[in-house]
Amino acid sequence: MVTVGIIIYPDIQAIDLAGALDCFGQANQELLAAGQQPYYRQCIVGLNTAPLCAENGLQLTAQYSLDSCPKLDYLVIPGGAGARKLAANQDFMHWLCQRSIDTDKVLSICTGAYLLAHSGLVNGLPLATHWRFAADLQTRYPKVQVNATELYVKSGKFYSSGGMTAGIDLCLAVIEQDLGVAIAQAVARELVMYLRRSGDQSQYASPLKIQHSGEQRFIQLQQWLLANLTKPLTVADMAEQVALSERQFRRVFRERFAMAPVQYLQQLRLDKARSLLLCDGYSLQRICTEVGIKDPRSLIRLFNIAFGCTPGEYRQRFC
Repeated sequence: MVTVGIIIYPDIQAIDLAGALDCFGQANQELLAAGQQPYYRQCIVGLNTAPLCAENGLQLTAQYSLDSCPKLDYLVIPGGAGARKLAANQDFMHWLCQRSIDTDKVLSICTGAYLLAHSGLVNGLPLATHWRFAADLQTRYPKVQVNATELYVKSGKFYSSGGMTAGIDLCLAVIEQDLGVAIAQAVARELVMYLRRSGDQSQYASPLKIQHSGEQRFIQLQQWLLANLTKPLTVADMAEQVALSERQFRRVFRERFAMAPVQYLQQLRLDKARSLLLCDGYSLQRICTEVGIKDPRSLIRLFNIAFGCTPGEYRQRFC
């Protein structure tokens, strides 16, 4: 049995913890359902066993302190606002460095990358983190090769994922390595996830630029576009939604979001097309209708430009 230790600390991101627990726990359930023995033993490890609060207020208690923690095969380091503070804890950092020596895999999720970077264990190696924190992480730890695009990366025993739910992608990849694609697929289905989620962090970061901007008129524009993708939308239509002239709209949009409105609209259409390709019952013609692209030939051309493959090849790659 593989012992998986998951670190908790004050102001941890709860979804990073829960995602890992549910992935490895569900893998055990799938094995039991197939008449096999559980493969993972999960341990929650803290600086001590006193109660603490996650970022969202959830109260947590570790099963083991650093001193009482059993031998671990895998060590999972979730992210959270408290990660940067924990990096200054010399006792924890010493423990992390020592434990990594005889641990088969070390996994950081989201901003858990700050702890792995601070340890020096991944100097010169690629390290993924949430795209929003990549620049700060690189500035603080210039010896690390920060990756802000991939959902997760692997270098030897060190694994790291991008933002939050990408930690689930990472855990599914580890489960596939350990137990094979059938069990990993079963876990993904139970979690209503794709086993190999399409694309990288950039596809989520680009549409989110509008939401993160805080400008209500552009947030409403995005919502309107998503609700009307089936229609032949124009830049003039978009400008009307935010009460700007077409010329003003083009200038303001590019200044705010570093892309032309037409590029953004195409990104939304392609993102939806990618999602529909992974759903049963959607022909190429139906997908074109759903995303407002005139005909399958246009969609094929856009996929070749954006992803270097046809929609059919894309579907085979991720289904």
